[in-house]
Amino acid sequence: MRAADLTIIVVYLAAVVAAGIACRGRQESIDDYFTGHGTLSGRFGALLIGLSIAATFFSGVSLVAYVGTSFRHGAAMILGLVCLPLAWLILRGWFLPRYLAENGRHPYEIIERRFGPAIRLCLSAMFILLRIGWMGVLIYAPALIVMGAAGLGPEWFWPVVAMVGVSSTVYTVLGGIRGVIVTDALQFVVILIGVFGVLVLTWAKLDLSAGAALAWLREQGRLAVFDFSLDPVRPFTFWAVVGGVTVSNLGSYLADQMSLQRYLASASLREAQRAFAVNVWSAGAVLVTLILAGLLLSVWYAHHPDPALPADPDLVLSHFIAKELPVGMSGLLIAAILAATMSSMTSGINSLAGALTNDWLLRFGRARTPQELYRFGRTASLAIGVVSTLAAGLAAHFGSLMIASFTVMGAFLGPMLAVMLLAVSRWQVRRSFVLSGLVAGVGCGWAVALSPATGLWVPPVSFAVAILIPLAGRLATAGAPELSRV
Repeated sequence: MRAADLTIIVVYLAAVVAAGIACRGRQESIDDYFTGHGTLSGRFGALLIGLSIAATFFSGVSLVAYVGTSFRHGAAMILGLVCLPLAWLILRGWFLPRYLAENGRHPYEIIERRFGPAIRLCLSAMFILLRIGWMGVLIYAPALIVMGAAGLGPEWFWPVVAMVGVSSTVYTVLGGIRGVIVTDALQFVVILIGVFGVLVLTWAKLDLSAGAALAWLREQGRLAVFDFSLDPVRPFTFWAVVGGVTVSNLGSYLADQMSLQRYLASASLREAQRAFAVNVWSAGAVLVTLILAGLLLSVWYAHHPDPALPADPDLVLSHFIAKELPVGMSGLLIAAILAATMSSMTSGINSLAGALTNDWLLRFGRARTPQELYRFGRTASLAIGVVSTLAAGLAAHFGSLMIASFTVMGAFLGPMLAVMLLAVSRWQVRRSFVLSGLVAGVGCGWAVALSPATGLWVPPVSFAVAILIPLAGRLATAGAPELSRV
């Protein structure tokens, strides 16, 4: 790696850690450490929270997977844009007013109030398993990019993984949720600049007119996004993309502690709504940019054949960085990939530590002082960072990053979304049916994952099963005594 690129990466990592620690704010309780408890106020606070949500869910996996998928399969994932306005309408007009009206201090308090502690603990356990596996994958993906771009051999895998994992863990442990949100917002700006830079430089190097590039993409079928086939094995049909992305996004925004923490950090309902609006526009901008980058790279390599081009589309971006980008730009793009990874990892560490503290430690064993809970939260953050870093070594077995992420996340996020919708809706459903739906939804999700069907179908199937069982039970028991009324 060239000295200028290495300098950019080192300076970036040091600056992020310093910013995370400097912005930690007051930390006198677990509320301060895990939710910020409404301390981010005003338009600037809404901007920080909105950018933080966008940065959290556009991880290094997203950068690699969206570029690789559009490079190989075309622009079908652009249909994900349809899901963002839908999510905005649901959150702004229905979910956030009801969720924040509960005045909860912790993300899953509303679940316990509606359905009791057993379902809250079940949901918390699912969240913990989901996000530990997810963080392992999200460290693995950018490690491959950094190694490919820098021309490093496989012996560098663990040093690169450790660099990302340790840097993220340090400022999460010390900075708490405020440090995470501020650095996430800064890192989102780096992500957007880096990916947009790839677009500009690739276009500048490409000796084709816009019309010729579009004509080639149309001829190759790369712009055909409306495939209405009902074949569940076809990977990027209209129904698979819209169904998979919609349920995954809603699950992430409505049932994932990483989002729920940020809504609680807002000073008011209006500011939480503003924050989510910032997320919608920011996420949409990144999604379009990543898909355009993948399409442009497909045009580039079609007209500039490279015998050394990797067969795995997830590795195309790192190959391009190493071979085609000028000095400085390579370092900036690697910094953007690290930014995407670290923003997601820090959010995961903080929210997982919050789940262990608020959902489990407070419930079992002796009563603990606020100071003991605060120390446990920081210790748990450190332990989760270490475990997630080690989990990156298992991620090589997951296959395509795009499909793997929908498969692993969808099996849990679909049922989690169903439970949260039932809790917020205030429908009278029996908790036994809710628990049955939760278990059956996860089971059916994994059944789809192990079948020949594309992983994009996992989220909608697991969600449908998890919500239909309680609703069917509600209809079947209409008029019967409400033994477990909520």
